[in-house]
Amino acid sequence: MSDNNTIRMSRVLCDFLVLTLIAIPLYIFHEFVPPYRRGYYCDDESIRYPFRKSTVSRQMLIVIGLLIPILLILATELFRTLAWEKKCEQEFKTYHVRNHSVHRLIVRLYCFIGYFFVGVCFNQLMVDIAKYTIGRQRPHFMDVCRPDIGYSECKNPDEYVTNWTCTTTDVKLIHEAQLSFYSGHSAFSFYAAWFTSLYLQARLFRPLFSRLLLPVIQFLLFGGAAYVSLTRVSDYKHHWSDVLVGAMMGTAIGIFVALFVAEVFKRREIPSCGPTNEFGLIRMDRPDGVITSQSNGNGSNTVVSTQHVIVSEVDPANQRLTLLPNSSSSSTIINQLPSSRWRPESFMDTASYYTARTEWDATSGRSSIFGGIGDRRFMDFQSIQSGQPSWLLESLEEEGH
Repeated sequence: MSDNNTIRMSRVLCDFLVLTLIAIPLYIFHEFVPPYRRGYYCDDESIRYPFRKSTVSRQMLIVIGLLIPILLILATELFRTLAWEKKCEQEFKTYHVRNHSVHRLIVRLYCFIGYFFVGVCFNQLMVDIAKYTIGRQRPHFMDVCRPDIGYSECKNPDEYVTNWTCTTTDVKLIHEAQLSFYSGHSAFSFYAAWFTSLYLQARLFRPLFSRLLLPVIQFLLFGGAAYVSLTRVSDYKHHWSDVLVGAMMGTAIGIFVALFVAEVFKRREIPSCGPTNEFGLIRMDRPDGVITSQSNGNGSNTVVSTQHVIVSEVDPANQRLTLLPNSSSSSTIINQLPSSRWRPESFMDTASYYTARTEWDATSGRSSIFGGIGDRRFMDFQSIQSGQPSWLLESLEEEGH
């Protein structure tokens, strides 16, 4: 048992202590620090919008913004552990705490969810520093505060009012009305979207059930972040520049935490077992089988294949394979591979990917290939009977070519 496989409880406690120390300034800001008292021009129309309730409340944002990333991280690690890594358990570390074994799933969840919360604290700390030091009034400031100078009438529009006093009594709303720059909703939404998207991109290293599934999830994350941000403008909670800066700061912190703190792409842990399905079109549990080409009566055949295969022809007399040329008439002869290296594969119907057309000449016993052959296709004549060849498709990716 090596030292790097042993989890030290002192380090775990230290992690929680650091996270607590980061969170303490947040509590101090919200409970004890007053926002900077900024003046205004009484004819400033940008702060005279009516007060409206938030479409996405702070409580709703916290629940959704924390719950969705945590559930996606949990689902991803469960899927990897139970599906992708099931056949190669021996490649991964076994962790220990004192005399007890700890499954790698627990360690991964602690790692990635922990880093996510560290980023949440970083992001909110930057938001609070900006809000309380700048003290920009929200678009509904006048409606909430109703200051004694310049609210009902603006006698001196060029005068910058600094000695104002609110005539309303809702202290909490008055406090919040001075915290416009920059948008915490926008910053948190885009932080969560960027961190989660980069995490998913790194940990889901090959296509899922559909190659479109991961991009759709990532698009929904960014779409949700954009929706939350835009509602802050339509609800008169922020100026558009507050939302823009919030989105930029959340993006920067999300990318920084994911790439340089959590280092998600250095922790991909790609197992060697299982083929890499580059296009997401090949069945992972496909049975062995032969695909026979269909003839239209004049010797033309159409075969649908996938990338990384070579089109080859069997010379029955010499028992050798011939590479069919892409653009020249000459052929390159290679020795026949041992039968143990041949793995017939059954491919899903790809409908339009990489179609090759072959013309069979029964007189000379040879074939020619035309059309979109793509990059390296592999085919073998399983049998040549009466000018009707049977084709065998094999993926070279599993053979290490």
